[in-house]
Amino acid sequence: DRSPPAAGHVNCDRDYGAACPIDFELVGGVCYPREGINSPCKPTKFQNMTKDTKMRWEMLCGSFFPCMGGSKDFASPCPSGWDAVQGDGWRCRPTPGTVSVCREVMSFEGFNLDMLTDWQQKCNAFWPALDVTDLDRQAEAEDLSNPIGLGATVRRLLAL
Repeated sequence: DRSPPAAGHVNCDRDYGAACPIDFELVGGVCYPREGINSPCKPTKFQNMTKDTKMRWEMLCGSFFPCMGGSKDFASPCPSGWDAVQGDGWRCRPTPGTVSVCREVMSFEGFNLDMLTDWQQKCNAFWPALDVTDLDRQAEAEDLSNPIGLGATVRRLLAL
């Protein structure tokens, strides 16, 4: 069962920590649709809602939380909510509670960066954000010119 994202909305890793969905504004702890936005849902307080509740609200209301920014950690063996499968190759399976269009064991063997990016869009399953808090390490991760640096190594491994 493959459900495409709502028309006009990019399929992305949503930022459910944002105060309000796109085209809503926060007033006194409550999110109101901006002027001109026709929403079937009433003003809503999202502060204590779980991610699953916010995801259900998105589907019912046709409004979405913003996409997370930043680079993805494609050096991680599997997308968030997926576990590595023991054995040969780079294989992953979704955990029971994972909300993803793709539900089968997946082999990422031979995938390059573009293929991984396309797959996560298609399946609505995203690799974790690159956790780079050290400025030197961040610069190293982004420097593809250093042939033995983190960024170049990850790029080279993903291009195999």
